[in-house]
Amino acid sequence: MAYIFLSYSKDDRTVATKLAAELHEQEGWEVFFDRDIKAGADWSREVQRQLRDARCVLVLWSNSSRKSLWVQGEAANAYERDLYFPVRIDESEPPRLFQHVQVLSIAQWARQEDASELNVLRAAIASRIGELPMYGNLEQVAEGEPVTETHLHLIHSCWRVDKPTPFGIMPYQIHLIVYGHASALDRIVRVDYRLPGYPKGHECQTVDLRERLFELKELANGFCIAQAEIHLRLQPPGHSSILRLSRFVNLSESGPRLDDFIHRRSVK
Repeated sequence: MAYIFLSYSKDDRTVATKLAAELHEQEGWEVFFDRDIKAGADWSREVQRQLRDARCVLVLWSNSSRKSLWVQGEAANAYERDLYFPVRIDESEPPRLFQHVQVLSIAQWARQEDASELNVLRAAIASRIGELPMYGNLEQVAEGEPVTETHLHLIHSCWRVDKPTPFGIMPYQIHLIVYGHASALDRIVRVDYRLPGYPKGHECQTVDLRERLFELKELANGFCIAQAEIHLRLQPPGHSSILRLSRFVNLSESGPRLDDFIHRRSVK
C-alpha cells in the first residue's frame, strides 16, 4: 500500500521526484506518484486506487499546481477524508478554497535543498502516519550519548472551548507536552513551542517546563502543525544542542489524555 500519495503539477515533476526519493531513502516510506504507474495500466483508475489506499496525501502547492484541476480534485478528496497534508514548494499560496488550512513550506529546500525544512516535514509526516511511542517506551540516554528523537516525543491533547478573544471565537484549546525518559528530560534547558502561521503572541511560547497550554483559533476544521524546539545541555561534541520535533495535529482527534503527563518530570 502507498503510505504517502504525492499530488503535484507536471511542471513540478523534478521537485516531486526528489522529494519522493528523499522520503523513501531516509524513512523507508512508500511514496506513490504517477510516474510509478506501469505501462498498460488504466492511468485514471490506478491513480484513484492509490489515492483511496493512501494514509497521507502530500499536496505540493506551487504557482503551477494551484491552477491544476487534477491537483485541486485530489486535494479535495484528501481533505474530505482527513488525509490532506499541504506543502508549499514556492512562495505561491494554495487556491482560495484551501487557504484556511495551514501549509508547511519547503520552498527553501526545493530551491537549495535546505535540510532543516525537510527534517521538519519528515517529522510532521511521521507524526501523521507513524506509530506513537507508548508511555514509558522511550529509551534512556546513556552517559555521553546525545539526546535524540528516540528519547523524547511531542504529544498533544485538545478539546472544544469556544472562548471569546480579541481574534474572535477560538473554538479549541490544546496541550503540547514533551515527554520521555527522566535521563532525557533532565537535560532540557527550555522548550520553544511553535505554531507557524498563528497571530503574533500566539505562535510561540517559551517555557522552562515541558508542558504548555496553547489556545488555538480554528483552522480548516482544526488542522495545524505544532513544533517543539528543545534546547539541551550536555550534548556531546558534534551534536546540536537543539532538537526539533513536529506533530501534524487534527483537532477533531483529541489525542491521548495528558493528566498523567502534566507536572511529571519523568517516565517511569
